[in-house]
Amino acid sequence: MKKISTLLLSSLFSLSLLAFDGNRLSVATVSNGMNLSIEIDGRKFKMQDNSITLSNLAEGNHNIRIYRDKKKNGNGFGQAKKQEIIYASNVYLKRGFHTDITVSRFGKVLVDERRIANNDSDEWFEDEDVYDDGSWDNGYNNVMTARDFESVKEQIRKEWFESSRLVSVKTIISKNNFTTQQVKEMMLLFTFENNRLEVAKAAYRRTVDKQRYFELNDAFTYSSSRDELARFIRESR
Repeated sequence: MKKISTLLLSSLFSLSLLAFDGNRLSVATVSNGMNLSIEIDGRKFKMQDNSITLSNLAEGNHNIRIYRDKKKNGNGFGQAKKQEIIYASNVYLKRGFHTDITVSRFGKVLVDERRIANNDSDEWFEDEDVYDDGSWDNGYNNVMTARDFESVKEQIRKEWFESSRLVSVKTIISKNNFTTQQVKEMMLLFTFENNRLEVAKAAYRRTVDKQRYFELNDAFTYSSSRDELARFIRESR
């Protein structure tokens, strides 16, 4: 009985090592028509290219406010700026979870979360230098619209063979810009892991919010695919 208890405790301890013990908070918008700033528990944080990721905040409720710059007419001397609050709420940050706050181009806010695993390759998606290639933020205005993107996905689904789908997707990628979420949806049109990886690689240079590329990890089954994408991104800098 003592041996069984010891073995059980050892197993539980090993499983606990697989979980990420901290947390992350990301705030971003896919529109370059907004100038956002964020305040957490009364402390203001600078956002670079309208995105920010913070790690290891205290577990529990945090008061989060997101401000958007709003122009108004001045006293005949051009325009003066003021800020308006587009989001103000208490958000509970859980240990071991990544909380993601996304602001749409229309000012609507979506809050989502997912569990963080140790094999999420922190080394590449938390390093800002990975995404600092000087070009990723230049194409927001050319991102495929939601309506056009749905039409494209419907056409791709009509391709019976994945090899044909992959050719079609790569052609579409070469002529358009995408958000990370759109890239992920294209990946999920494929069953085979290697094809999903090919889509992620092909779309990297055409993605306008590379700081969110780590979200593609959810579309992979194997850690080797996540590691390969991380290697590809490092070598693409």
